[in-house]
Amino acid sequence: MDVVDMARQCRLSGDWEVYPVPLAEGTLGPEPPSGSTISVPDASHLQPVLYPKNPYWGDHIRAINQSAWMYRRRFSVPSEPYRRVRLRFGGVDYFALVWLNGQCIGNHEGHFTPFDFDVTHALRHDDENLLQVCVSAPWDPPNPGGTYPSDHVLRGLVKGMYEHGEGLIPPTVNPIGVWRPVYLLLDQGISVERLRIRTKTDGTVSVRVTLTNATNGLWLGGLALDVQAENHQGAGTAMHVPVRLPVGTRQAEVTLQIPDPQLWWPWDHGEPNLYRITCRLIDSWERVIADHTETFGLRTVRLDRTRERFTYEINGRPVFIRGTSYMPDLYLSRCTRGALERDLQLAQDANLNLVRVHVHRSPDDLYDICNRTGMLIWQDFELNWIHQSTPEFETRAKSLQREMIASLYNHPAIITWSCHNEPTMVFTRRENLEQHPDPALYADAKQQDPTRPVFICSGQMEHDWLRAGDIHTYYGAIWTDTFTDVYRHKARLNTEFGFEAPAHADTLRTYPECWERLKHLAPKIDDLWTYQAELIRFHVEHYRRLRAQGCAGYIHFWLADLVPQVGCGVLDSSRRPKGGYAALRDASQPLHIALEHNGRRPFAIWVFNDTNTHHDAVRVRWRVCDAQDAVIYESSAPASIPANTSMRVLTVKWNPRLCSSVELALEDFSGAVLARTSYVEPFKPMKRPAGYPWKFDPYLGCKVFDRPDAPSLADQSTHWIVRAVPVAIREQVAEWVLRQRIPPWAVRAIAQFIG
Repeated sequence: MDVVDMARQCRLSGDWEVYPVPLAEGTLGPEPPSGSTISVPDASHLQPVLYPKNPYWGDHIRAINQSAWMYRRRFSVPSEPYRRVRLRFGGVDYFALVWLNGQCIGNHEGHFTPFDFDVTHALRHDDENLLQVCVSAPWDPPNPGGTYPSDHVLRGLVKGMYEHGEGLIPPTVNPIGVWRPVYLLLDQGISVERLRIRTKTDGTVSVRVTLTNATNGLWLGGLALDVQAENHQGAGTAMHVPVRLPVGTRQAEVTLQIPDPQLWWPWDHGEPNLYRITCRLIDSWERVIADHTETFGLRTVRLDRTRERFTYEINGRPVFIRGTSYMPDLYLSRCTRGALERDLQLAQDANLNLVRVHVHRSPDDLYDICNRTGMLIWQDFELNWIHQSTPEFETRAKSLQREMIASLYNHPAIITWSCHNEPTMVFTRRENLEQHPDPALYADAKQQDPTRPVFICSGQMEHDWLRAGDIHTYYGAIWTDTFTDVYRHKARLNTEFGFEAPAHADTLRTYPECWERLKHLAPKIDDLWTYQAELIRFHVEHYRRLRAQGCAGYIHFWLADLVPQVGCGVLDSSRRPKGGYAALRDASQPLHIALEHNGRRPFAIWVFNDTNTHHDAVRVRWRVCDAQDAVIYESSAPASIPANTSMRVLTVKWNPRLCSSVELALEDFSGAVLARTSYVEPFKPMKRPAGYPWKFDPYLGCKVFDRPDAPSLADQSTHWIVRAVPVAIREQVAEWVLRQRIPPWAVRAIAQFIG
């Protein structure tokens, strides 16, 4: 079989000429004055190129988005036979308006979606071509009566990666640029556009192939599909079917059967076995004229979703979620495969089996790495907090969510779609959740992918367990001053909890203006890290105990900071571990022994076994010591620990006033230690640090604890009723409101009264 006339992909590499233009211009305008352009590297965001010494904070960063930016480059077409030429953009952040040789050829919205235009008739085939792209990512207008950082604007971009405030994305950052490569695709007018692959554990593979015929007539040929093992020694399969392809785009449905199927598993339950499928179009002369290759895994996912309980099942087996939220970089153009591999290895080293790709669609490498390492993914869509609630915005959002699901559909690592993060961040604002766009996004996601569970949103939606049912809790952080308060809370699934802590002092010092605002924390960093660690361990062990009552797992917030300041990461932006990393790692061990207590007295010893191994004839040992390290109580008891369970192995009772430390161990019949845990002063839990969570720095966009000159987040409202209340009372009321689970009917009544 000859392989000829196939599509050729030519990257338009090298620097762009770039210059600012008025934001609303939308036309080519005159040529830029000589010497007024800047040189921008291929596939880069503008901010780190223009201001490499500080791409994070300040009016100079905000000003970038107050203009549109015209990108220009010249190129020649390769001298070889072709019938069609497409111009493919890997990603433009955010709006793109494209001209070729002065002719407008199209526009596009969305930072993550590849898009292309047929430019066959706009090309100069024997001369140099001029490509121009006007790129904009405008700031949202202020929302009168809104409050920073939640609804001070009604977010108008379908984009999660721009100014969140409060330590995540600084208030002046809105990435912009042609941030992925641009290619010319030359072919014979016949192409395989996309494969959608559905699998069953018996080896059934259902493939929907999207094909395009851009010639002037009917194309006759064959469709060949070949499946081979990608990372194991299993058998493959193949199929060949005839194809009649009229002009236009159509879909073909094909089903294959893989013998002796090797299933894909998360890393803590088995091997992440993958297959590779290659789809080829073969003409009547037996020439391959188009092909497309994907990797996939044989696996099913199900969420047992009831009023009483949640349980994820992979391939019919219960899997308890131990996760963390993650964005790889503030500017995704800086992501390398090596950096992603490092971060995901750090997550796996912390005994986590899932990353929540938080309010963005990451680069393709992230999903491929997770597929190959067996790391599960909870995939958020690009909506965060309060967005516009118009039908027009809904249409735009639905189109981009469809593209996200279609482009990520075949990744076995993804086990959940979530349409919107915290749409009721302002609890009286429910337009997104109840009107536009969330109901439409939820319905469309379920239609696009009935094989995965869909959440209409992530956040305070315990009552709506059919469409959501998860919870975000911040006991000991922004809700209460004691992290052990979570002990009274029960949940089906917690998808956010954590505590902000400063970066390593050396990381802070890399940016002098950051250090100047945070140097008061230098002598307190160790204590703040200790508090973060104690909070994380208590919360993780609490949710692991709740598995026995139907809790599906936990997703900690968050793995790694994006900016060198104060943030929820257990790794700072330089990937130096804070105190919380070791606590998250130790408490998340697949086999773990833990003390149940409420911060005042002990109740029981538990063993959490998230593995497939049944541990029979094991022994639980415990020792309690006083402040002088003298043993005041020790004993042991036999136990049998089933696979995939959280088990209360025995109740305990001792005088908490005498207890200074507790040591627990799980041993096998030979005395080998299977799990070990220790606690220091468990009945004297640390209190929330002074000034947190209200003191913040509006320039850095992060918490600053007890810095005397810092304003309070509770003092940002412009509503006259709110501003009439003293700030200290506002802070207390806000914390009380945040931790309440108010019925929707009551929220509507309050919203109507306030309005």
